[in-house]
Amino acid sequence: MAIQNVNSGNGRPKRGEMLRTKLLFAGLMTLILTGCGVVQLINAPGEREEESDYGAILETFSELHGIGASALAIMKDGNVVYEGVSGFMDAGRNTPITPSVMMRVAGVSVPITAAAVRQLVADGLLELDARAFDLGQPEGGLLTLQPFPALGDSRLMNITVEHLLLDQAGWDEDSTADWTFREIKIAEAMSVSSPPGRENTVRYVLGQPLQFDPGSKTVISNVGYLVLGLIIEKVSEQDYLTYVRENIFAPLGISAEDVIQARTFPEDRSAREPWYDAPGLSRNVFDPWGPPVRPPDGGSDIEAKLSQAGLVTTTRALLEFADEYVLWGENVGRQRNSRERSGWWGWFAGSLSGTNSLVYQSGEGINYAVLFNRRAITNDQLFYVKLFMGILNTRLILPSPVSHSSMYGDASTGMYLAKSEIQKPRVLEAEPARVLGFLQPVCTVKFEERGLLRHNPSTPIRSTLFPGQHAAANTE
Repeated sequence: MAIQNVNSGNGRPKRGEMLRTKLLFAGLMTLILTGCGVVQLINAPGEREEESDYGAILETFSELHGIGASALAIMKDGNVVYEGVSGFMDAGRNTPITPSVMMRVAGVSVPITAAAVRQLVADGLLELDARAFDLGQPEGGLLTLQPFPALGDSRLMNITVEHLLLDQAGWDEDSTADWTFREIKIAEAMSVSSPPGRENTVRYVLGQPLQFDPGSKTVISNVGYLVLGLIIEKVSEQDYLTYVRENIFAPLGISAEDVIQARTFPEDRSAREPWYDAPGLSRNVFDPWGPPVRPPDGGSDIEAKLSQAGLVTTTRALLEFADEYVLWGENVGRQRNSRERSGWWGWFAGSLSGTNSLVYQSGEGINYAVLFNRRAITNDQLFYVKLFMGILNTRLILPSPVSHSSMYGDASTGMYLAKSEIQKPRVLEAEPARVLGFLQPVCTVKFEERGLLRHNPSTPIRSTLFPGQHAAANTE
C-alpha cells in the first residue's frame, strides 16, 4: 500500500521498523475487545520517529479494514504537526494516493453550515428566532415554498432557524424516512423528473407531518440542514459554496480550490478525489429505469445534499475549521473561545456510501481530521472512524467516550469554558471514568517490544507527540 507523510520530517520508517509497527498494531487490533488495564505511552530510547509512527498507524488500520484511500492530519496549538495519506487513487490500486488528496466529508458538512448560519447572525443578516417557512402565518417566514400536495402539519409554521440549527425542528427520520435520500419516491409522487432537487424535496417534506413539537427535543435531521442551505443562499444572496468559501474558509487561509462541491458521477469529480469504495449496485436516481450503478456513483443526488453532506475538502481545511469553530452541541458553529477548559472535547463524523469522515477537537489544543473512502458494512455506519478515534485518542492521550446514542457526534458535558480566576496546568482532571473511558476499547496491550506502550498503572499517561501533556491515572 502506498503511504506518504506529507509533512517534512524523518521520513518513512525503515522496512524492519514498519514491519514491527504493523505486527504490534495488529496485536492491538486483535485485543481491541479484550483486557482491562491502563496503557501508558512513553518515549522509546532515542529512536522515535513520531511522524512515521502516525503514518504507520494510518496505513496499518487501512490495510486491516480494506480501506483503499485514507488521510489523516493532526494539529497542536494551531500548528499542523502531522499530515499524511495512505493508499491509492483508483480502484485498481495502481496510482499512489496524492498528498493533496481531498474527499467527500459527508455529515461533517453540518458544522460548516452551522458556522455559516452563525456568521449571518453575527453580521445582522439573520435572526435565530426567524421563522424558517412562510406558510401564511402573520409573522411570515424566510422561505416561500408551496407544500406538496398541501400543508402536512400546522406546526411547520413554528419552526425557527434555531430549531433547524440545533436539530429541534420536529423531524425524526428514524421513525419515518430521511426524505433527502428518497429522490425517486418524491419524484414519482410529484410527477417530476428524478432527482427532484432541493426545493421540491422541501416542498414534499412540508406536505408531511412532524414527529414532535419544534423545540421540544433534539433529533438529528438531514432535512433541517438541507433547509438551512436554502436559507443561507436567500439571506446572503450568494450560492452556498461561494458563501462558505469566502466567509468561513478564506479567513482561515483555505483556498477556494480546497473546498468544492461533491459530484455524483466520477467524470465530474476533481482529479484530487480518489474512487469511493462501496459494495453492490443501486438504482440510478438520475435514470431510475436504466442500468444500476455503484451507490457512490448515482445512488443518490449528492449535489442536492451540499449543505448537509455535499462538501469535498482536505484534512488540513477541516483542521483549520475545527481550530476555529465548535463542532457539536448547543454551541455548534460558534467560534471557539480561548478559555475552553482543560478536558473539554467534541467530535463530529459523517457517513455516505464510500465515505467515512471524522473531525475531533479538544481544550488541550489538539485537533485532528481523518477521511476514509469506505464505510463499514455494519449497523453503525461510523464504525471505522469511531474505532480509529479510540486508537488515535489512546495514542494522543485524549478522551472520547463513544455511546450508541451519539451516533454522529458528541461533546463533553459540564462547563465549556474554564473559570477565568482559576489558572491550572492543562491536565485532564475529570473523574477516572471520564479521563480513561476512551481506553475501554483498547486495554492491557503490551507494546514493550518497541517501547511505544507500557502497562504501568502507578505513573501518569504521557504522549510522545506532545511530551508536556499528561493525565493522572487512577486504575481503581
